Amino acid sequence: MNTFLTWASIVGLSATPNLILGPSVAVGVGIAAHYSPWILLPVVAVSGYVEGLIVAWLADETLKIGVINRWIARMRTPRAVAFANRWGIWGGLTAGCAVLGQEPILVALRWLGVGMGRLWVPLAVSNAVFALIYYAVVQFGLDQMAGF
Repeated sequence: MNTFLTWASIVGLSATPNLILGPSVAVGVGIAAHYSPWILLPVVAVSGYVEGLIVAWLADETLKIGVINRWIARMRTPRAVAFANRWGIWGGLTAGCAVLGQEPILVALRWLGVGMGRLWVPLAVSNAVFALIYYAVVQFGLDQMAGF
């Protein structure tokens, strides 16, 4: 039962927003439980990926609400569209996720009209890369804490 709860907490934390430190805490839980990174990192990446797909789908569903759709139409200025076109999906899901987290970037991309089909691969790569980064940061941090 303890292993199940540990994995459930890792999956749950991985599916929480990055700015709430969800995936990095999930990696910390996995490291503390002495799980292999070959198993831990794919679980963290896939959990974040599924959460990202759900957020992107929900962002599209909000467009069906009249008030939100009208507000988004007003916000979709030429400057905002040019900014999104300049950085694109890959820029948003790499640099944007590092600064803001994946959830606001996904919502913005969907509200700017990026289709779900164009998000699948960049979202998967982004989650895999950030799982590795979180692992390196947490592992380095835990090693530094153990030295004190």
